[in-house]
Amino acid sequence: MISENPAVKLEDGTKVCRHTVEVLCPNCSRDVDEAELAAQKCNDCGFDLSTPKQSVSVWATSVPKGGTKLWGE
Repeated sequence: MISENPAVKLEDGTKVCRHTVEVLCPNCSRDVDEAELAAQKCNDCGFDLSTPKQSVSVWATSVPKGGTKLWGE
C-alpha cells in the first residue's frame, strides 16, 4: 500500500513536507494492500503482518519562497 501525501500548510503555520509512505511485508518485502493489513497476513508468503515494515520518502527543497538569486547579484 502506497500513501502519497502532498505538502500542506497547517492552520498554525506549520508546513508538512510532501511525503510517501509504503507498507511492505517484513518477510518478502512485497507491497501490502489494505485487505492484507486488515487480515494481518501477507497474500504472497503468508507472513504475519501485525508489525508491517514501512518505507518513508520525504521531499524537501532549499529553494527560497521568493525564488533563487545567484551569488553576487
